[in-house]
Amino acid sequence: MPPLVQTPSSVAVAPAHLAAQPLSGKAGGEVRLSGEGYPAHTRVVFTFHGQRVGDATTDGAGRFVDVAVKVPESFDGSTPGAQFVIGATAGPFYAETPFVLTR
Repeated sequence: MPPLVQTPSSVAVAPAHLAAQPLSGKAGGEVRLSGEGYPAHTRVVFTFHGQRVGDATTDGAGRFVDVAVKVPESFDGSTPGAQFVIGATAGPFYAETPFVLTR
């Protein structure tokens, strides 16, 4: 009987990573996003609590650096200290980071 050969059924993918600067701010304010772990030369879409706020194209290493997006004005009435999520998606690659609204 021939030996059993096992083949992987899926390939593990390193997780994507997203960082925001600053980590808190007002509605209408600017946030700068940087990330890595995405495919090279791929469009990444940014969301704030599910609302699209921008996009960028990764470099040859699957990174983007210091991309400016604005916190939507529609969150102006939110309670100070409320935490929201900023997301970055490129196909199945997704990362998120928390963001706290201030006044």
